[in-house]
Amino acid sequence: MIRAVVFDLWNTLVFSPGGSPFQRLKDLLRPEQAHHFQALVRDGMVQPYPSVRAFLEAWKEAANFDEAQEEAMAQAFLEAGAQAECFSGTPEAVGAVRDLARVALLSNTQTFGLELLDRLGIAERIRTRMLSAEIGALKPELASFEAVQRKLGLFPGNLAMVGDSWTDDVLGAVDAGWAAIWVNREAKPRPAHSLDLPIYEVRSLARVPELIRGLQEGMRCPTCLG
Repeated sequence: MIRAVVFDLWNTLVFSPGGSPFQRLKDLLRPEQAHHFQALVRDGMVQPYPSVRAFLEAWKEAANFDEAQEEAMAQAFLEAGAQAECFSGTPEAVGAVRDLARVALLSNTQTFGLELLDRLGIAERIRTRMLSAEIGALKPELASFEAVQRKLGLFPGNLAMVGDSWTDDVLGAVDAGWAAIWVNREAKPRPAHSLDLPIYEVRSLARVPELIRGLQEGMRCPTCLG
């Protein structure tokens, strides 16, 4: 029985026309700095920094940021948040799911620059918020999903994950024993997987409430498109 639905944030509920903050940061690295990118992203997403300035300052010496570069990176984070928009139908879909189950947010993201959650009404609609930088683990790591289970006080079979990433959201959720709803807006080819796994697919968030209702009523069709 699905009792809680957990949403991913970036590219599931919201998008930023110029790319997410860390995508923008990557474009600002010089070639000789590029090898720091993966470690820099992970650190930003698993450590609770109080601000973007604090995060960049922590990496300034190791990555050899100059002043102009550091300023450009700080602005990139601010702009990504300021330009973020909800996908069409996001508020309505989340509201409809709330009528059926508890809702939560699980996102691989930093602790700073998230004013967009209030601006776009997400914080109001989804009160339970779990960020990787607060948990100290990233999807698809099991610890990330277990932290949500503990927070909500539910068993794995009571939860469904809604997200756009096949690896982070879908496979991570399934490995944790959750149901997974893949938001595949671009109709990408579906990766091969066992048909016994509780993996469902939708083209838009508008279909999620109907799918959750069906799962609660005992639907058993992992290959169906919502």
